[in-house]
Amino acid sequence: MEGYLPQLETVTFQEALGSMGAKVDRIEQIVGLIADQLHVSATARIPMLRAARLCKADLVTQMVGEFPELQGIMGENYALQSGEDPAVAIGIREHYLPKGAIDQLPQTLVGQVVALADRLDTLVSIFGLGLVPTGSSDPFALRRAANAIVHIIWAANLNLDLQALLEQAIAIFTTVYPKAHPESLLQQLQEFFGQRLRNLLEEQGIDYDLINAVQGDNDPEYTERSLRDLGDIRDRAQFLQTIRRDGRLSDIYETVNRSSRLATQGDLATDQLDPILVVDPSHFQKASEHAFYQDLIRLCHQMQGQRDYSQLVAALTAIAPTVSSFFDGPDSVLVMDSDPAIKRNRLNLLGLLRNQARMLADFGAIVKS
Repeated sequence: MEGYLPQLETVTFQEALGSMGAKVDRIEQIVGLIADQLHVSATARIPMLRAARLCKADLVTQMVGEFPELQGIMGENYALQSGEDPAVAIGIREHYLPKGAIDQLPQTLVGQVVALADRLDTLVSIFGLGLVPTGSSDPFALRRAANAIVHIIWAANLNLDLQALLEQAIAIFTTVYPKAHPESLLQQLQEFFGQRLRNLLEEQGIDYDLINAVQGDNDPEYTERSLRDLGDIRDRAQFLQTIRRDGRLSDIYETVNRSSRLATQGDLATDQLDPILVVDPSHFQKASEHAFYQDLIRLCHQMQGQRDYSQLVAALTAIAPTVSSFFDGPDSVLVMDSDPAIKRNRLNLLGLLRNQARMLADFGAIVKS
């Protein structure tokens, strides 16, 4: 297999991007980045990097030249005949998987990592040249490549930060093609993966508004969060669908949605969760404010940044009567008080509730059942 590598320099990957040999070099680098994120040991990296090095070697063989559909399959056979580690041989075959929407996914970690690296390089490189899919035109099968990345990560439960991998792959690409603009390239790829995620979640039977709720509406925080943890966005969407069916979503919808709408009148950062830091009890005028504040403190301590969404929904359900008293009834308050300090205090209470709920979803995007 090693003997075929020099011939890859004569095979063009894409005219502006050079040879298949250059692509293999980039795949190797990305494999190293993925291995870093997965905390792969030095020993376990050896077959990954070797499979990356040899993954395209069979393209220049006479057999694959005559029968292109055998790429990878012959690569595995040639690797075994060459005395390569079986893990390397399997990885060479598996890195082409899945070949279609219903095809098998790579089953070994070597195959998964090389498959991800190959597709990340293709996506970044082709997008970097401005060859973005339009309508039904997708000559480089970029939609299929992005879908495969998501499916592989989901199926194998790989703890990968796709946002960071895209940034790093773009940095590698721009050393080869300095005309590219990293910021706009990253934004294009974020939007592309966002649409892929939307389509894949729809295929799982998730309602459109719940997908909007986990992706956010042009919300950079949610966009980045979804790419940093693909498993989390799937889990949140599926959980929302579950609690819509069993009625728990409707139990908290009004409380969270009303609070969130009013909270937009304030200036509390969406990542602030600690009431003690942003609420001043000395400005309270009603018992409902004190009760709201104490419940938020309990909620903050209970969650402590955890992603236990069942616990979060239970806590939001428990706080609903307190919020109802804050808004309506004999102990209710006027949130938009004429005193700026009192108004800001009350808006911060609502903002804190919104922020806790945002750990699960943007409730403003959810349509009332």
